[in-house]
Amino acid sequence: MILFNNQPIDNSAFSEDILNHGLSIYEVCRVFRGKVIFLDDNLARLANSIKKSGIELDLSALRVGEKLDHLIQLEHIKEGNIKYVLRLTSAGMDEYIYQIPHSYPREEAYEEGVDTATFRAMRQNAEVKYINTDLREATNAIIREKNVYEVLLVDNDGCLTEGSRSNTFFIKDNTLYTAPLPYVLPGTSRKRVLTLCQENRIPVIEEKVHLDELPHFDAAFITGTSPLVLPIRRIDTLHFDPRHPLLRQVMESYFHLLEHHT
Repeated sequence: MILFNNQPIDNSAFSEDILNHGLSIYEVCRVFRGKVIFLDDNLARLANSIKKSGIELDLSALRVGEKLDHLIQLEHIKEGNIKYVLRLTSAGMDEYIYQIPHSYPREEAYEEGVDTATFRAMRQNAEVKYINTDLREATNAIIREKNVYEVLLVDNDGCLTEGSRSNTFFIKDNTLYTAPLPYVLPGTSRKRVLTLCQENRIPVIEEKVHLDELPHFDAAFITGTSPLVLPIRRIDTLHFDPRHPLLRQVMESYFHLLEHHT
């Protein structure tokens, strides 16, 4: 079932191809135990995407949270991912809300880490979460061909910025490194990790990491709606420690926060 302007319609009456026309700004929200977790962060990012796109719109008037709850109740969703899309064309504005397939990491992935590959690409206006079909298709092809969990984007300066659907962190000398805004999407999980680091006095340096510097780092991880906080085992041919103590501390703090949030 899909909510189109908050009215239920059958899935067969909808194709995501329509979202490739006009500007489609979106959020993916995670449902855990029947509720959207960290909704305020998603709404703040959605408001930022709208502002950065030069659109004058009062997000509070859309009552997005109530519409997400409407779908959750209609579909009896206990766990999964919901996509909210705000599509703007010359004809006006439409809202689409629907479940999307999710691929949550297996338990062993959090212990052993996952494999990733790099890809030279940049998202235009990185702070805006808009639908970019070409980039998604290109990275999905790499994920299939190289049998990796995620693709890490490399910019024109040869620096790692973010994942195709995640943010990235690196660890060296018990310090976290992550690319700053405006080079990356302000991920909700990224925001939570930065807050936890501040609360636990974990040093964080917000700067891009060059590919040539990767061998000097001890550990790495990605954050996102589906992976939450997930260790990286390998980037291309370079191996990292998925059990690094600081990485484990960040993971434990994050999951403790998640449990208490719900």
